[in-house]
Amino acid sequence: MKEQDVTSTERVALVTGSTSGLGEATARLLAEEGWHVVVHGRDPRKVAKALAGVRSAGRGQGSSLVADLSRRDGVHALADEVLATYGRLDALINNAGVATPNRSARTRRVTADGLQLEWQVNFLAPFALTLRLSGLLARSAPALVVNVSSVAQGWGQLRWDDLQMAGRWDRMAAYAQSKLALTAFTNEYAQRLRADGVRANSLHPGMCATKMVRSTFVLAPHRTGYGARNIVRLVTDPRLENASGVYFHERRRIEPNPFAQDVVGRRRLWEVALDQSGVIGRPDEVPAELLTA
Repeated sequence: MKEQDVTSTERVALVTGSTSGLGEATARLLAEEGWHVVVHGRDPRKVAKALAGVRSAGRGQGSSLVADLSRRDGVHALADEVLATYGRLDALINNAGVATPNRSARTRRVTADGLQLEWQVNFLAPFALTLRLSGLLARSAPALVVNVSSVAQGWGQLRWDDLQMAGRWDRMAAYAQSKLALTAFTNEYAQRLRADGVRANSLHPGMCATKMVRSTFVLAPHRTGYGARNIVRLVTDPRLENASGVYFHERRRIEPNPFAQDVVGRRRLWEVALDQSGVIGRPDEVPAELLTA
């Protein structure tokens, strides 16, 4: 796709992990509201199918990108392609996520980069992608980042002496840690980019009956559309146009895990993420305030 295929009046949203579940439903809802949605996934066939659904839901608009967010080079390739293709980005929805399923609960999965899978996909990937696209978001301001967190952030803890959980594996602790890190990052990012017209919020969209949730948790009382509407609300509801650095539990603003409000802890986490994400040294217009802890 070439940049001129997006009209000057179209709002552009990138939704990661939008070939199924919450991401796919979110992409379709935004398309229905007239957004140009950039569908993302790692399987080209699933991406093509999801894009067809988005175009059908909207007015024929939409485009797609393929990238594997479990690989550091995949995240940066996605950022490179967005920056080369789109002249604006009004909303970045970091929805892609993973959780170790019940059938392999005792298996600690490690990526090609040597990092624990939940940590890399649920936290480092959105951290790197968001920083890489921050210049584009700022040029498109007012713009918004929505990070799809989880109720699990509330009981999460940062294992500073073993963030990769190589010493003592616990799949729920790994998931909760990654979602807490994402929530804390959201709050720190919102504070740092406030003056640039870029807002950032995170949410638990609801326990919805997605494939990931059904394979991991016992209870999923909501349908996928419920969670997708909660995500889209953060993007489109004019009553929230000034909200930034806020955590939502479904539709309610609540206080997140105290760590997400700990400035010293957030900056320590930021330093770790800068070191592990490969953002430093990229030739982008990343605001200087994002490149130091």
